Amino acid sequence: MRIFARPLARLAVSLAGTASLLAVAAPAPAEAAPLGRACMFVAPKGADRVGHAAFAIKVRGERDHWIYGSFGSTNDAPLNGWIKGGTWGQARSHFKKVHDRDHHDPRYYTQYRCVNTRDGNHKTAQDWYRTVQARGYNLHTNNCLHMSLAVFKGYSSVLRKDRRLVSATDKFPNWYFGTALGKAGWERAKVV
Repeated sequence: MRIFARPLARLAVSLAGTASLLAVAAPAPAEAAPLGRACMFVAPKGADRVGHAAFAIKVRGERDHWIYGSFGSTNDAPLNGWIKGGTWGQARSHFKKVHDRDHHDPRYYTQYRCVNTRDGNHKTAQDWYRTVQARGYNLHTNNCLHMSLAVFKGYSSVLRKDRRLVSATDKFPNWYFGTALGKAGWERAKVV
């Protein structure tokens, strides 16, 4: 029996080495579906310095396609809202080019914050955009912050269920952008 012990030990080591080679050489599993991504843009001097919010959401499954828009600002008119599609570069460029006519500043939107989600449905987000837009602008109950949150929560069930994303009613965009999004784990603010 001892005669077979050494060859069996060598065979076990050899097979273990082969198994590890097979593990390394095995094809990688298919990548998981790309994450959803939502971003809020803020114009801190908007609405008498309480801020103005806008949104951008990534179309899941697309390499670089975003839906972005705003509601209730005459600086990036019309007041009843607008929505566009394009690349991240086009979205960011759009927000970067909006002039602050109210304060004669070359830039209106100055920062944005984003968050990844494990889900994201741009069609549902657009449905929510149209629903909020149809209600008409109201400073207290249907403003730019309400619109952005409706789009985010329509886009992602993760964001919809996140209790840290409190109601927009009686909240100012600057506070929401700086405080609520931070508490909800959104990325740090970046310059547009």
